Amino acid sequence: MKLAYYPGCVSKSTGKEMDASTRAVCGALGIELEELDDWNCCGATHVSNELVAAGLAARNMAQTDLPIMTACSICYSNLRAAAQRLEEHETLEKVNAVLDKKYSGARIRHALDVILEALAENDERIVVPLKELKVAPYYGCLLTRPAGLYSPEFPIILEKLIKRLQAEPVDFRLMTICCGGPIFMPQEKAAEDIAFKILSEAKRAGAEVIVTVCPLCHLMLDAKQQVLEQKHGVRIGIPVLYVTQLAGIALGLGPEELGLDMNSVSPMVVVERMYARLSE
Repeated sequence: MKLAYYPGCVSKSTGKEMDASTRAVCGALGIELEELDDWNCCGATHVSNELVAAGLAARNMAQTDLPIMTACSICYSNLRAAAQRLEEHETLEKVNAVLDKKYSGARIRHALDVILEALAENDERIVVPLKELKVAPYYGCLLTRPAGLYSPEFPIILEKLIKRLQAEPVDFRLMTICCGGPIFMPQEKAAEDIAFKILSEAKRAGAEVIVTVCPLCHLMLDAKQQVLEQKHGVRIGIPVLYVTQLAGIALGLGPEELGLDMNSVSPMVVVERMYARLSE
C-alpha cells in the first residue's frame, strides 16, 4: 500500500512522537508513505474564514493523486471538511484561481483506519499481544467530524483496533467529548476542568492507559496531567498514548522508535510489562 503522508505542523514541534510512531508503524506494516512536498498548515482551529481554510487544505491536497493519510484528527477533519466544501463549484473556482497546482479531488484517511485495515489483512504482525491491558478509547470531537464515516455519538473504530491488538477497551463514557484544548488560552480553568473530568472518568473505568488520535487531546490529558493532579490533590497516573504508539508496542517496536520517552506521563511500567511477553 502506498499513501501520501500529511504530517501536519504539530508533528514537527510538540507532537514529534506522533510523527515518529506513525512512520515506524507504517514501515512495520509495509505501508509506503510519500510525504507531501512543501505542505502547509491545514488551518488548525484558528482559521474562521471557510474559503481561506478550504484554500489552505486544497493546496496540500492538490499535490498528489494518492490517498492522503494523516495521524492528526485536527488535520484529518480540516482536510475532509475542505474536500466537502470544494464539491461546490463556486468554492472550487475561487480556490483554484489562486493555486499553482489545481485541486481536482482527494481521498483523506486517518492513520487509525489505515492501521486497522492493514492488521485485518494480516494480524500475524502482532508479536506482543496486549492481553489484559485495559485501554480507554478517547476519540475527542474532531475524528468523527464532518459526519459521514464514523458516528459522532457512538464511534467504534478505536475499540475495534484495541481488540485487534488483543487489549481490552473499557467502558469510557466521555470518549467523544471535547478535551477543552480549543478554549485553553481564553478559558484556562474551564479547559482544565474538562480535562480533569475526562481523566477522572478514565480512572474510574479502570483504564491503565488512554489512547488518543489528536495531538491537542494528547496535550491536555498527558502534558497537563501533573498540573491537574497538583491542583486537585489526587493521583491519576494514567499514561496517554497516541494510537500509533499503542499499535507500535503490539508490533514489537522499541520505545525509541515510538517516541515513548517524549510522553509526559511515562508509559514504561505498562510497556515493559507488555514487552516482557516478547522475551517469553
